Amino acid sequence: MRLPTATALLCLVPSLALAGADSRCRASRFSAQEMKGASAQQRHAAYVQTCALDEVVELTKQLVRFKTVSSEAPPAKSPDIAAMGRFLQKWAKAHGMAYRVVGDNDVFEIAWGEGAPTLGLVFHGDVVPAPVHEWKRPPFEPYVQEGRLFGRGVEDDKGPLASALVALDHARRLGLKPQGKVLVIVGNGEESDWIGMAKYAATEPKPTHVISVDSGYPVVAAQSGFVAWNLVAPVGPALQSSKVALRPVDVKAGEFLTQVPGTATLKLLPGEEGSLAVALETVRSAVTEEQRVRPGLKADVKEEGGAVVLTVHGKAVHASIADEGNNALWGLSGVAARLLMEDNGIAAMLHVLSTRFDRDHHGEKLGLVYSDGGLMGTLIVSPTVLRVADGKVSLGVNMRRPQGKDAAAFNASLDHAAERVGQDSGGRVKEGGGRYVGDAHVADTSGPLVTTLLDIYKRHKNVPDAKATSVRGGTYARLFPKAVDFGPGFPGEEYTGHAPDESISLESLDLGTRMLAEAIHALALTPAPVSAQEK
Repeated sequence: MRLPTATALLCLVPSLALAGADSRCRASRFSAQEMKGASAQQRHAAYVQTCALDEVVELTKQLVRFKTVSSEAPPAKSPDIAAMGRFLQKWAKAHGMAYRVVGDNDVFEIAWGEGAPTLGLVFHGDVVPAPVHEWKRPPFEPYVQEGRLFGRGVEDDKGPLASALVALDHARRLGLKPQGKVLVIVGNGEESDWIGMAKYAATEPKPTHVISVDSGYPVVAAQSGFVAWNLVAPVGPALQSSKVALRPVDVKAGEFLTQVPGTATLKLLPGEEGSLAVALETVRSAVTEEQRVRPGLKADVKEEGGAVVLTVHGKAVHASIADEGNNALWGLSGVAARLLMEDNGIAAMLHVLSTRFDRDHHGEKLGLVYSDGGLMGTLIVSPTVLRVADGKVSLGVNMRRPQGKDAAAFNASLDHAAERVGQDSGGRVKEGGGRYVGDAHVADTSGPLVTTLLDIYKRHKNVPDAKATSVRGGTYARLFPKAVDFGPGFPGEEYTGHAPDESISLESLDLGTRMLAEAIHALALTPAPVSAQEK
């Protein structure tokens, strides 16, 4: 059944249109008595469409102000995660819902209703780092500008969390009751360590339906397997050198494994018989030469403390959509390939980047590429974190793999790739520890959860041929059997969740809240009894 718009429903209640903002949003204005002829689902939809957005924006702002960067401090040791938990506890108590902590601040759970869980809404309360120098304004001081809400976490994942809480509370205010229990499940290690949420998913009672709101629309029914791979080499001494060769002494790119680096920096010293002036000119000339074959290359060369510092600028994006960004490591390795450098470990790693990663999103040069030929597409390979520490240079590589090749076969492919890298570097670069190869997650695309959510999306967006999709990203949905993602990203809109100046449009936040409210009603709420006035 197509639901009437809030505007049409307001015509049933003329007093609503004439009321002030405060009285307009009183739950009583959307009661069965006031909205004669409207079903409980229609009244809930009208209430959310008319009144939810301001509440969602304000609640999102409150959540964003907690600097819940799990990679800097895990849930058990993060004062901001603990503070956000106390805030959610107070919110739950004030809105007639139960609250509990599972583990050592690993998971916050807000529950509405009684009995076995019928619907689980899954989110994460932690966020990725937000280097202040990359942002136009402080990342944990949210603000609205030109129809968009800005701040770290507004899209990933605190805005969606606020949408769910407000949608549930609007249903509660109308006197509606869930069938069984509705759970809002907030994991606090999604951007770093999944152990806490994995334990929760494995040991707690499983809701009949589980929806994560941490990816995109129409409905994300499949997720690529997450892969972490690490290469390492001792920095020195150089195998070969000359008195005029530049000496690489430091290199840095990326903030975390799941983000394509937006900047990459290489620090070089002049050779024994070279001068700083000549070294600067040499590097600048290499940049100019590389720009002829890489027109979009943006780079700065400067002197700093007697060294030459080369900085290449790209476009930082989530590693799952690496082909939509511009990996700064590619340009850095391209320029480095034009320089005469001492052959130490840093130079060897840059050579590996140039020969096995540069301008290759799918791992063809590593011999890894494969595709499932359908829903999930082709393997994605992204070098993301390059560092020098403790006398070693390391490169973190993030991959997203589709179904179609089992873990044993893929691990064998990684073994062969490590052999190729070793050959390229004269044995200097080898695989480090910490290899992780995850499997793809696929839900039932013909089951009631997917079909219900698809129907909601089709009607709200007027896209009758919308189909379930897959993503390369990994969300908590993969921990729950047959779980899916439903938002918050709309097709055609740029995803900014891991990028500087993260934002979400108020229009998208509003529509996402309304669709989530309808999903909650369709999957978990008991229809209100039909009164004599409604018959």
